[in-house]
Amino acid sequence: MYQEWLEKALVQYDMQGAEAQLIRHNENMTFQVAEDYLLRIHKHADVIKTDSLYEGLDRLQIYKEELAFLAYLKNRGMEVQVPVRNKAGELVSMLTDTVPATMLSWIPGHAIEKSEVTPKLCYEIGEMVGRLHCSSQGFYAENVLRYDDALCERLKYKLSQAVDRGDLDKNHTRVMTAALDTIAEEMKRARGSAIMVHADLSLSNILITESGLVPIDFSLLGYGHPMMDIGELYCNINGVENRAAIAKGYQKAGKTIDFHALDCCFALNILLGIVLHCDSWANEEWFANRMVRWCSETFGPLGEGKPLISPEFRMLNVK
Repeated sequence: MYQEWLEKALVQYDMQGAEAQLIRHNENMTFQVAEDYLLRIHKHADVIKTDSLYEGLDRLQIYKEELAFLAYLKNRGMEVQVPVRNKAGELVSMLTDTVPATMLSWIPGHAIEKSEVTPKLCYEIGEMVGRLHCSSQGFYAENVLRYDDALCERLKYKLSQAVDRGDLDKNHTRVMTAALDTIAEEMKRARGSAIMVHADLSLSNILITESGLVPIDFSLLGYGHPMMDIGELYCNINGVENRAAIAKGYQKAGKTIDFHALDCCFALNILLGIVLHCDSWANEEWFANRMVRWCSETFGPLGEGKPLISPEFRMLNVK
């Protein structure tokens, strides 16, 4: 099936027969094409349930806004991928009535491996995110994802459906729902602080290149608290020193760490992962034990109004 979609897309860019290699299939099918391009076919993998994110939104417009945002960042000095037009001069190619494709320039480099993570690299990551957030200021888009209190309500509904299907434990869901109530309250309070955030800054979406660190894959970008991106990084990078280094780099770029918002965004990133991947994760052996830990260490304390960030971390981040 991959080959069929790929061939349809390459025709749109007048690149029939070009060498192409599948990279991964999550929110999109992504291919490296002719060494210089990244092709994205916007067809989500069946195991990823994204309807809670996109409810009421036009996905085609979201893809257009993403490309406009990349151009905006490029014009403001950020190193990001550049959108490529098809042979008709359009930025979005329709393979069928419902399946679009987009192409971006390829940036040479490699995604960060966990074995490469050090406090020094984490400082550079934090500084890069700070520059990204500075560069995103002033960009406005009507039709994009929003990581806000309304999303929290939709996630609560999706969790209740997962309980009805037998994928989630009722007691665990009660704890997650209380956490979402706390997160929703914080998102309401800090609504004026929302900016366009990447919202998917896993290690695989940060390239190490000759010119420095480069963020890639903005397919889940949207309006949210700046701590959404720091919280996602903390979901992928452990250790007080590493996390403190991220915060220090972020502050060096002129940005501020909001501890309570960071707690909420850290938990929200985990909850998004659970809702988006619940159908497949529920069948994995690790999931039950991890859920117990998440509820006892993250969702439970947050729902009870307790801070998640350790005292050691706070001390390391006192200016």
